Amino acid sequence: MGKALISRRQFLRSSLIATALAAHGQLPLLAKERTTGSGIDVASGPYATKPIRDYLKRFSPTNEARPQRQNYALRYNIVHWGAVSKRTHALTNSVVGEVVVKRTVAGNQVTYEVRQRMRIGGTDNFIVAEIVCDPDRWNSLRRWNLRSYYTATGGQPEPLSVLSEEGWCKDGSIQVRGDNYRHSYGAHNPVLTQWTVPDFLSRCTSSPLNVCFDLLQDLSLFKPRQSLVYDGSTPVRLAGGETVTLQTYAQTGQGILPIHYLLDSQGRVQLVTSSILSWTLSSVEKRS
Repeated sequence: MGKALISRRQFLRSSLIATALAAHGQLPLLAKERTTGSGIDVASGPYATKPIRDYLKRFSPTNEARPQRQNYALRYNIVHWGAVSKRTHALTNSVVGEVVVKRTVAGNQVTYEVRQRMRIGGTDNFIVAEIVCDPDRWNSLRRWNLRSYYTATGGQPEPLSVLSEEGWCKDGSIQVRGDNYRHSYGAHNPVLTQWTVPDFLSRCTSSPLNVCFDLLQDLSLFKPRQSLVYDGSTPVRLAGGETVTLQTYAQTGQGILPIHYLLDSQGRVQLVTSSILSWTLSSVEKRS
């Protein structure tokens, strides 16, 4: 019998399972509990780093200088929040993939090239996208194309898994089109994707933020009214026992669990943490 197939859109919607688990206390919500006043649990540390506290024991922030030029690439490891160890009764983490975002400014547009690989159920799943954005403060979405697939034995794309989409955003109207479908959304705020939020933060955090945007997750699922606010400083204990202080920004909004972005003094987004999957910066690459 052939392998059961699931579309990328169905897989994205499965993230609702995480919300249900969180509601029953089986996932860390990462939001500050109002009763603590500090956002720090004495037993397990800051809420912003709860999903990766096992991984932090072997993580060292990249010290590569953030390029002053407008063209550069950010490379992140994708870290999975796993089961609790039966031996230590502590949360465990594993690296399940990588995402690379290349930024290029040319003329009146900013282009992001995205390549994401994530291992799901023993299979490597890929997303490759080119995103053209306006040269405004947000680098808000203008148009894009995306291809997703998983690989069969031998590393070649499984033909039945290949999905191609294109889309555009103009005057608040978002259109997403595939081979035999089309989806439309109406936006009332600047539109970003999860792959461009870290770049926005690294460019716009000279003063504490309190902004609102609409999210097009994976360039497919529309999640409006996202709030991005400064959430104070967070002490992070790293490999070797070193502690660094990172500036934290929290994203909350419709259809997501809270996301935390932790930036160093150079404006590099070193950590992006959420419930099951988080990103950790592995390199910043200069580009001509």
